[in-house]
Amino acid sequence: MANSTETCLPATLRRLIGRKVGPSFRSVAEIEEVPLEQPGHDQVLLRIAYAGVNGGCETFRCRGSSYTPFAANQKAEKFVLGAEASGTVVAVGEGVETLKVGDAVTCSGSGGFAEYITTSQRSCFPVKEASAEAVVLTLSGLTAAVALKATGGPLKAGERALVTAAGGATGHMGVQLALLAGCHVVAVCGSEAKAKRLRDLGVHRVINYREEDVGEVLRSEYPEGIDVAYEGVGGPLRDAVLDNLSKRGRMLVVGYISEYPHVKPDDGEAEGRRGLPPAQELFWQGKTVHIGDQTVYGNVWSGAKRQDIPAFRRELFDLHEEGRLQAWVDSRRFHGVEQVSDAIEYMLTGQAVGKVIVSF
Repeated sequence: MANSTETCLPATLRRLIGRKVGPSFRSVAEIEEVPLEQPGHDQVLLRIAYAGVNGGCETFRCRGSSYTPFAANQKAEKFVLGAEASGTVVAVGEGVETLKVGDAVTCSGSGGFAEYITTSQRSCFPVKEASAEAVVLTLSGLTAAVALKATGGPLKAGERALVTAAGGATGHMGVQLALLAGCHVVAVCGSEAKAKRLRDLGVHRVINYREEDVGEVLRSEYPEGIDVAYEGVGGPLRDAVLDNLSKRGRMLVVGYISEYPHVKPDDGEAEGRRGLPPAQELFWQGKTVHIGDQTVYGNVWSGAKRQDIPAFRRELFDLHEEGRLQAWVDSRRFHGVEQVSDAIEYMLTGQAVGKVIVSF
């Protein structure tokens, strides 16, 4: 029998769902109020405190894009929205051994934009506090760790590491992990506010692409090339970085936001560049491409070993608790299911410094 921290949990919960695919998150998302059910075998019920915003992922989810894991949404009766959250366990089902009522956790999967969610104990990671910072580490931080410690790593001291979208949710994580590894770090961003935060971290060279030409800077200041690039922008910026990889350089692709549907509504494939497949094919199919001695990893998760992920996640949280790894939460505040669409659209403007979070 499930246990609860509250003498009387609410009878219902509100969550965001989609009933049919559409061109944008706002056009699809609707608030659904449903009965709150106790968790089943191996499940826990969480009261959500914070949910993370991944505007690109949620756009693809709502479009049901055929080349993504969300294609089934085109025919689904309804589908839940959101993918990352932190909260408190308020009830546990039979068979749950790793968690107890009152535990703070982060979780990833689906359905994060909700007041309560029921999920498996395996999708939860115990933390000291259900905080906004914990959400930053859960997927954005873990993606950087997998990329730089496993798929394209481990990084070596003295390597020249470049991070695009360096002031964003996963970018600032990649920057710090590269610095901790002893790399010479080049950070590319699009505003002075982000540039200042990055300099404060100790980044060796910050390039504001709105004020400097990235390709020209790399050619003149790094003639031997970049050894490892953590890249999430795509388009011309990706090309400029690719043109300036070292002889055995490697590029780790974590997205291609400049080519996402909110920028280019046409769902057709863009042409590949420099001998690479189109960005969506490279990323969603997780292709690895060799260009001479250079390597482009189309999706960094393709190189992850499931058994290594808990250790990577634990290291991230330990570094954060020790004060050696910052988790940036953007200063703009959003609250409740009513403001999730606003948060998604804000994130897609590129103005955010760090992770956009919705509180509940």
